[in-house]
Amino acid sequence: MNDKFLTETELREKFSLTWGTEIHLPYNTRLTPSASQYLSDRKISVKYIDEQGKVFIKNDVNADGKKEKKVHPLTTSDQRPDALYCGLCNNKIETKSDVLTWLDSNNLVPKNHPRIAFRGKLDSMISYAVLVQNEFVNYDGPEIIKRFLADIRSNMGNVLKAEVKDETIEPIFMGDFSDDSIRKISHNPLKYLGYDHIVPELSHGKWIALVNYLRSIVREAELVAANLYIDASLKVLRPDIMRALNRLSSALYIVMIMILIAEKGKNLDQVIGEIK
Repeated sequence: MNDKFLTETELREKFSLTWGTEIHLPYNTRLTPSASQYLSDRKISVKYIDEQGKVFIKNDVNADGKKEKKVHPLTTSDQRPDALYCGLCNNKIETKSDVLTWLDSNNLVPKNHPRIAFRGKLDSMISYAVLVQNEFVNYDGPEIIKRFLADIRSNMGNVLKAEVKDETIEPIFMGDFSDDSIRKISHNPLKYLGYDHIVPELSHGKWIALVNYLRSIVREAELVAANLYIDASLKVLRPDIMRALNRLSSALYIVMIMILIAEKGKNLDQVIGEIK
């Protein structure tokens, strides 16, 4: 199969390219130097998927003479555990029970473990985000709304990956709106978007209803995270995850207002361009 080169222009047209996320490309794709540099500047990682659905990352030639390695699609690990350990008793076990699941690459825990419950809520959040994106394929409003939803979905994946790998998540972006900008706009939409706070209602229509339901699922995930990551002394154990979920909720709220003002005839690109 011949390699296909992907240019920076094509990247910008076809993918969510928010900072610190990842994109998936067909296995035979090669990046032009400018495309590769653009992804590097934005700290965007690339995974390649072949026709069998196997996931690879490409790197320098390794000891086997290969330019890629097969990895787990979420953890990006290419290693299988040498042994399994019970998260309760810390003893080595031979076979994974149906009531156990993976906490990390080596340790198994009961399926009612609080972190597993949180991951389930993140799964629900991501799955509904994808459903919303599918609905918005037929949205005939400003194209930037679809791009913002793609950025939000990408950041949701980062939250799940950070939790599973026990890594710190970077502050999120939606388009060129930084973490701090998302907070400021959501707190004072009248100043930045020219429209005040809203409480969703029937007259706002289907698109806002879809985004608002997704926002409510993010809020539910935030509450589960609060129970998990705020201890009895009120110390926040994962401030990065708490902040990310809060900003995702705020970003969706901003999208709702943007949809509304676009429907009222405002030029959304102009409104966004005027935000300082």
